[in-house]
Amino acid sequence: MADQQAPHAWQAGQWTYPYSAALAAWPPAAWPPGFVPWGYVSAPPVASVFEPPGNFHPIWRRSLLSLRGRASPRLYRLGLILGVPGFVALLVLWIGARSGLSFAGTPIPALVLVEAVSIVAAVGLSGAALAQAHQRMADGWKDYAGPAPLLAAGALLALIACLSLPLEYGLSAAGILPGVAGSTLLQVLLYLATYVGVVHVLAVRTGASKTPELVDAWGRPVGRWRSRIARGFIGDILWALVLLLPLFFVSAILSALLAVALGLHAGDISSPVTTTVTTLDRWITILAVAVIVPIGEEIFYRGFATNGWGRSLGRNSALLRAALLFAAIHIINVTTTEAGLSLRAAVFNMSVRIPVAIALTWIYMRRRSLIASATLHGSYNGLIVIIGILATY
Repeated sequence: MADQQAPHAWQAGQWTYPYSAALAAWPPAAWPPGFVPWGYVSAPPVASVFEPPGNFHPIWRRSLLSLRGRASPRLYRLGLILGVPGFVALLVLWIGARSGLSFAGTPIPALVLVEAVSIVAAVGLSGAALAQAHQRMADGWKDYAGPAPLLAAGALLALIACLSLPLEYGLSAAGILPGVAGSTLLQVLLYLATYVGVVHVLAVRTGASKTPELVDAWGRPVGRWRSRIARGFIGDILWALVLLLPLFFVSAILSALLAVALGLHAGDISSPVTTTVTTLDRWITILAVAVIVPIGEEIFYRGFATNGWGRSLGRNSALLRAALLFAAIHIINVTTTEAGLSLRAAVFNMSVRIPVAIALTWIYMRRRSLIASATLHGSYNGLIVIIGILATY
């Protein structure tokens, strides 16, 4: 009889489980032969699970502060020493800024302090994410062996924070004012590079999966990519366009109701529409918001986070987590400096994006294609920008 605390093991091509009364009454159920779960593009190379899509990884219980048995002890230590306190400090600074906290008269200028904290958090959280990926690979995770999406999202936010300040100063030195079309374009290009870089370093380079669909979704060989387009490219676009107007209608009603309920005015809510003076400005804004932004966000939130959760969670659980993460991240768009107003704006920014987040995650899972979710995302953003531009005439 196996010890009840013994980890799961992979032996002779199948999982072996510790004995328990629950397992004796409820044996693992295998996927039907050839069945392809939504998080995969081919049948998974594993035998049996509790429930589709199942638990493909062993359960290890380690002390949080212990380095014993760690695959990457130095990276793990880096995450503990820099990542956790750095992220907490960055969060405190962000809340302080949204509450009107002033650093006037302090020995360290506010921007220098924010930049230093952002760098510390980015280095620490990136190290923690890499350590987690290495650990899961060493422990034999067969479903998804990359870092937890929440941990990767923390590293992403810290990296964006530490890269945005130098960009803003560089643009200011070059005479490019914030809020103009050119400034917005450079900013979203930085975001795109950060999204792609985080996924590449934390998931692709670490070998997060033996058959990484999250990599295939945007970096597969040209031959397979062309084959995928030939089979479903038109269908992906049509699905997105069918959902566009109903989604926009629901979001518009929800936005109006939330604005009234929370007592918010148009100036209290951040808008994707930047200062557009010329026709070129308008086209640059549409390119930035309706093309570049969706590419980066779909790679991270759908191709990476949704797949990461979907390989070890049920379909609905993965959809809910991925959608809530996408909606919650947009809280960082709050720019007001009065505490009560900032809180209401944060609630608005997250709540109004929940229908969009659910729709984007659902169509990605339904079509198994980033083309579908990116088309819906881009057309939705583009419609908002176009309406905003027309309103300025």
